[in-house]
Amino acid sequence: MTVPHAPQMGCDLQAVAPVAEALERRGERYLRAVFSPEEVADLTRGGEGAPSAESVAGRFAAKEAVMKVLRPGGDDAVPWPHIMIRSAAHGEPRVQLRDSARLLAHRRGLREWSVTTSHDGGFAMAVALAVC
Repeated sequence: MTVPHAPQMGCDLQAVAPVAEALERRGERYLRAVFSPEEVADLTRGGEGAPSAESVAGRFAAKEAVMKVLRPGGDDAVPWPHIMIRSAAHGEPRVQLRDSARLLAHRRGLREWSVTTSHDGGFAMAVALAVC
């Protein structure tokens, strides 16, 4: 049972190898399918470099962690690019929601978000926290 106004948390773990394969096989098409243009710019440092598989896996894990908090179901489809994990001033990840993700968060009373990512040993993980 969910307690009203209790913080909501999601966690996700991603293996880096499948992300590396997707980047090698599909490249930009993979990035555009999963990430917003702003996120792609963050990941590629404004188009100046190829993103590391670890960074991409960490960002995807963060999206999954946010999705677990949002818990869409039925008619509440949330495309991946509607959950944005952006780089803040010092590079730390921050959550930005748009369109269907923002609407669902508003309906669930989720107002403030925090997210952290890490990667090591071929895995990337993320934890997202939302409060009302």
